[in-house]
Amino acid sequence: MSITTPFYFLRHGETFYNREGRIQGQSDAPLSPRGLEQAAEAARVLADEPLERIVSSSLSRAYKTAEAVAAPHGLAIEQAPGLMECHFGIHQDQPYQSWIPDHWAGRYKPEGGEDFWQFRDRVWPALVEAVAGGPNTLVVAHGGVWFAARTRVRMVPDVVDMPNAVPVLVVPDGDVWQVSALGDAVLPEGSSFYHKPS
Repeated sequence: MSITTPFYFLRHGETFYNREGRIQGQSDAPLSPRGLEQAAEAARVLADEPLERIVSSSLSRAYKTAEAVAAPHGLAIEQAPGLMECHFGIHQDQPYQSWIPDHWAGRYKPEGGEDFWQFRDRVWPALVEAVAGGPNTLVVAHGGVWFAARTRVRMVPDVVDMPNAVPVLVVPDGDVWQVSALGDAVLPEGSSFYHKPS
């Protein structure tokens, strides 16, 4: 199961939890005022792109970001619950903690939540299905979804932590994804020891 069609990806805008350094997972934290501004800027950047479909995580921080982008195109938003962020069980709503790197390395499962491999096995088919649904698809989701995809493909450049509300174009070439930021954004490269879920 692979992705062969180019697509757009957008992580949701900043939330109050992002700003406060708290773990969201599947808690439905709203966008902050800055996050709403970021969503509006992403919509401006994507306004001239030939979007034909928008598929969003059903969590409101992603859906609200998708709404901003959809408006100039007059597109409906398809919700994909499989694209929701990882469930962090008892740690949701708590401050970032030292277990996070072990979780993303597959060595720790939060009580009542998903381990990394369960999460990856859930989101990858949802991402494949979203992109296979038609050309010029925008997927609006979470940093964890992007991080999980990195374990299935090689990204050039190697973007580990996808910034909030930076639209990217992904062009698959076999098991390599060429990733380009749209607009004026610069993507951070390299590994992050302390990957923060969102």
